[in-house]
Amino acid sequence: MTNEADQMQAEQIATQIQQALLLAEQGDLTGSEALYHKVLEQKPEYPLALYGLAQLAGAIDDQEIKEVLLSQAIEQLVDKTSPEQQSLAATWLTELAEVLFKLNRPIDAMNCLRRCENLIMENLKVPPAC
Repeated sequence: MTNEADQMQAEQIATQIQQALLLAEQGDLTGSEALYHKVLEQKPEYPLALYGLAQLAGAIDDQEIKEVLLSQAIEQLVDKTSPEQQSLAATWLTELAEVLFKLNRPIDAMNCLRRCENLIMENLKVPPAC
């Protein structure tokens, strides 16, 4: 794919994510889900689509599915070097910890929070001055 085609695809995906969010806000969870799946067809393992599906699972109180989807979304971000992606992963880790508590898995939840703390600490490190 060329840079122009990549840019067009990125814009299309961003639009689909926004539309999926809007549909979910309007209560059309099925329509929202379909758009997230459409994004995943184009970009498998796309973190924002996985996260959106996790939110939909939470909306219907399916904590097991939410756990799986959140974990997948987080794994797509954890090894990224951008501070924004690391911050997003840390935020999602706190949400995953909450899900794990709801699933009566406090040890897993605490481990999740420790992982979050480590990500935050790494993200806050300031590079040495030259």
